[in-house]
Amino acid sequence: MIDGEAVLLGVDGRSDFNGLHSRQHDEEVQFYAFDMLASDGDDIRNLPLTMRKSSLARLLARRVDGIFLSDFEQGEIGPDLFRHAA
Repeated sequence: MIDGEAVLLGVDGRSDFNGLHSRQHDEEVQFYAFDMLASDGDDIRNLPLTMRKSSLARLLARRVDGIFLSDFEQGEIGPDLFRHAA
C-alpha cells in the first residue's frame, strides 16, 4: 500500500488543484508516492520512515509511467515544519 497524491502540473511546473478537480485533463495526472504503508500484506507503518522510503524507492525503480517517487527530506523535520506552520 502506497501513500501519495494525484497531481496535475500546470505550465509553470506547480500543481494545479483546480485543473485536477475539473477532470478535463485526467490523461495528464501523475501520482507522486511519498510513503509505503504495507508490503506483501504486512503493515510496515511502525518501521522508521527512512526504511519505508528505501523500500518505496526499490519498488518504484521499475515504475509505471505516471508514478513518481516524491522527493523527501532526510532526518526528522517534523518539529521545524510544525513551528513554521504555526
